[in-house]
This record gives sequence, C-alpha cells and structure tokens, in this order.
Amino acid sequence: MRFCFKNRLSLSLVVCLFLAISALGQAENNTKLAQKDLAAPPTPEDIHDPPETIEPRWRLRMNAKEFGFELSYAPMQPSFFSGRKEYDTEGRKFAMMNFRYGKVLGTVKHVTYEYAIEVIPVAFAINNEVRSSLGTATKRTRTYAFGVQPLSFRFIFMSDHRLKPYVRLGAGFIFSAKPIPVPGSTTYNFIGDFGGGLMYHVTRNRTMDIGYRYFHISNMNIGEVNPGYNANVFYVGYSLFSK
Repeated sequence: MRFCFKNRLSLSLVVCLFLAISALGQAENNTKLAQKDLAAPPTPEDIHDPPETIEPRWRLRMNAKEFGFELSYAPMQPSFFSGRKEYDTEGRKFAMMNFRYGKVLGTVKHVTYEYAIEVIPVAFAINNEVRSSLGTATKRTRTYAFGVQPLSFRFIFMSDHRLKPYVRLGAGFIFSAKPIPVPGSTTYNFIGDFGGGLMYHVTRNRTMDIGYRYFHISNMNIGEVNPGYNANVFYVGYSLFSK
C-alpha cells in the first residue's frame, strides 16, 4: 500500500513538472511572437522589387549618360527678329551634324533635367557671301565650319511617358573657313540656340528625336561688322542612354 502511494506521488510530481515546462515554453513562444509584431517593418532590401520602389519604365534614370547625334538642316532663308535685312538672304541655307554627350541630372515633378556638351564636326553655310580674289565683286559659295557647345540643356516633360516633349537651349563657338555671313565679319563666331522637340523611346535606353532650333551666329562686335546670322533649323537625332 505504501509502495503504491509512493508511486502515485512520484507520478504526480512528474506530471506537474511536465505541465510546468510546457507552460514556460508556451509563454516564451508568446513573448517571441509579440516582439516580432512590434518589430520595425521590413526594409526594401528585405523585399525583392517591392512595387513602390520599381522605377517607371520610360523614365530616364538619374546620372544616366547620353551618347547621341543629330542631323540638322535649315531650308529657309535666315531672318532677324527685328525684320531688318543687313545683307542679302536670298538662297542662303545651313546644314550641320553634331554629337552629344550628356548626363541626366534628375527628375522633379515629371520634368527631367539634362546637361550636355555638343560637338559640331561638320557644318555648312550654303550660299555664303564671300568676296572674289580681285576684291571688287561678290560671289556666293559653300563655307565649311566646325564648332562646340559646352553649354547645352534640355528640360524633358512627361518623364514617365514613352513619347516626351522637351525644350532646349545652348551656347558655344563656331570656326569657319571664311567669314560668316559677310566678308566684313569673322571666321570665329559665337553661337546660341533655343527650341524644342519630341523624344520617343525605341527601347528602354534608346531614343529618337525630331525638333526645331532657332540657331544664331554672331561675332559679338569683334569684327568690322556684326550682322548676325539666324537659321531656322530642323533636325532628327538618335541617342543611347546608359543603364
């Protein structure tokens, strides 16, 4: 009888000890779950491509580099804002090719800002006015020139769309084989332009452009005369943006 009592007592102690250990384990699990619920939300690094961090497909990435070129032609006679004719503009045209190296500065409120340097290896002032070797008669010829625009900016709107309108402006220098636009001018001139166009994404990082530039040439009064030259330039372009 005593043996059975002792066995029952031992069994009761074992059961109580097991229940106590189970209760402690459950309490520890509850504590861990509560700490997990109070922990900070996962960071973007813990989630693979969360929707809110995915960049719009057609937006130009900040710090992306642009490598591009443009072909330009002014089929109409140059004109002045003032309407004056300081020289005969009949039959004059202008053509050029330029290369662009740019950098996307960023996007603010769906407007992308870009800075670029433009190099003009080939430009022609068609039917440019030059003096003959006798110095008495005036004749026309095609004058070769090359230039550089260290300051060129574009402001690209509707940044998340595949087709984007933009405005542009720039300034630089041009050097020509003969004075432009008249013999009394210089072979070294300043250039400036402003205009706009449309950019279309062929792929994520390749674009085509069409647009218009009001292109101005002036010697800033360093020559005998400074008639200036203004060309209504239309252009097409192609660009590659780095990833």
